[in-house]
This record gives sequence, structure tokens and C-alpha cells, in this order.
Amino acid sequence: MEYWEVFCEAMLDSLKILPLLLAVYFLIEFVEYKWAVKLRNNRFLRGKASPVIAALFGSVPQCGFSVVAADLFAQGIIPIGALLAVFISTSDEALPLLLAHPQNWLSIIILVVAKIVIAITVGYLANAMFHLLYRRKVPAQPINKEHNHNEEEHHHDDEVKTISVHDGCCHHSLDEKRFNWKHPLLHSLKIWAFIVVVSLLFGFVADIWVGEERLAAFLSSSFWLQPLLAVVVGLVPNCAASVVLTELYLMGGLRFGALLGGLCVNAGLGLIFLLRQKHLWREKLFVISWLIAISVLVGYSFLWLAI
Repeated sequence: MEYWEVFCEAMLDSLKILPLLLAVYFLIEFVEYKWAVKLRNNRFLRGKASPVIAALFGSVPQCGFSVVAADLFAQGIIPIGALLAVFISTSDEALPLLLAHPQNWLSIIILVVAKIVIAITVGYLANAMFHLLYRRKVPAQPINKEHNHNEEEHHHDDEVKTISVHDGCCHHSLDEKRFNWKHPLLHSLKIWAFIVVVSLLFGFVADIWVGEERLAAFLSSSFWLQPLLAVVVGLVPNCAASVVLTELYLMGGLRFGALLGGLCVNAGLGLIFLLRQKHLWREKLFVISWLIAISVLVGYSFLWLAI
């Protein structure tokens, strides 16, 4: 009977989240469909305000922009600080899951604001440090007025094709002329199914196999290790990492500081795209080392915050 109760409770909690997941991911798909294709030729992404703009775009709760950012950086269109700003500010599935629990409104506000502020700060610091270490700036794209004038005549009608190399958060194409309603539906169901599995797993562990008292004792004893463990989980380049961290936090098994640190390092599929670039070894090492160092520092800095 205990197993049946855990199963019913997990399914009921998961069903409450499904409508919000559908609404959020249909909205995200619309944002990608309308504006993601325009990011590539945006001059502001190469300017002094690039970390700010990158952090704001990255705060959209999905990993599609992190893939686009990694691609733009590989092409020399955005600086390394803008790339780090996107990676740090993105929250993948965490924000939709938290929004399904409105009683955690304070956590949601602090999480979003903190990640944006941290992303902007790190973006500017990374730009300065990278230039100081390697004495190299990301080359700005040459501007040829005559060439640009001829290019604009053909670019307007073929605007969607300019980002044909870009993928959405699940490698689905963004260059379609029609709104892709299948992707947000399938993506929502995939995330929901994972939530069900995670809820069942932790339900069985907490309520039956281990027991709430033993689990609470273990979490208390591993208090100072939580930020490190969260960063390790966050390094997994998959949406599942943010789901696991958020579910643990909502279940009371993870401190807010550990959650924040784990989500700062979790760049989703963007990190995979960056690692695939064979010619950017020092840039990859710089980005990964900064992500880990900043995330651990953030995790321990906010560990005292009990929300």
C-alpha cells in the first residue's frame, strides 16, 4: 500500500505541473521562432553592452540561446564574456518548475536577479581577463558599406536561412517558416516524464527505502558539501541536471545556495556545442574553469540563505 501511495502522490504532483510546462514551452518556442534568427547579425552583441544583452537573453528559461551563443562565439561574433554571461544566466528547466510552485516566489525572484547580476559581472571580468592573458580581442566583423548594401537587398527575403546552422534546445530546426507546435508539446511531455521518474525515485527513497529521518540526517551531515555536489551535477550538459537540482530543492533536500551554484554552471547543450569546436582549446579551458570557479563561489556565498 505504501508503494501505491507514493506512486499516486508523485503522479498527482506531476500532473499539476504539466499545464504550466505546456504554456511556458509554447511561449519559448514562439520567442525562438520570432527572434532567435535575428541574433546573429545584431551589432550590439559585439559592443561594450554585450554581457548585459547576453545575460538578459540567457535568462530565458531554455537552452536554445546557449547553443546559439556558443555558435556565435565560435564564429568570432560575440566576445567570451558574452558567452559566459549566457551560460551563467540560463536556467534551463529550473524556472518553469519553480513557477509551478508560486509559494516559492521569493526564491524565483532572487534566483533570476542573482543569476543576471552574476552573469553581467562575470561577463565584463572575463572579457578583461581574457584580453589581459592572451592579448587578443574577439575580432569585430569588417564593415564594408558597399558590400553590406548589396547584402541587405538579398538578406531580407532570406533572413531565416542565415541561422540555418543554429538549433533549438533539442536540436530541432529554427529555420522553418511555420511555427513548430510539435516541438514544445513533445519537449513538455519529455520533461514531465522525467519529473515523474525523479519524483517516484525520490519518493521511494525518502518515504520507503531510506526513510525521512535518515535522509534528513544525511542531508544535514553533507551541508558543506552541497555546493560542490550541485556543481558536479550542474556540469552534466543536459536539461535533466537542472530538473534534478530543482526537484531536490523543492523537496527540501538542497539549500538555495547549492541550487544557485549548480544552475550557474549548468549551460545545457551550449557547453556541448562549444566543446565540439576543435580550434578553441584555450577558450574552452577558460570558459569551463570560470564556470566552475564562479559557481562554487556563488554556491558557498549563498549557502547561508534559508529560503
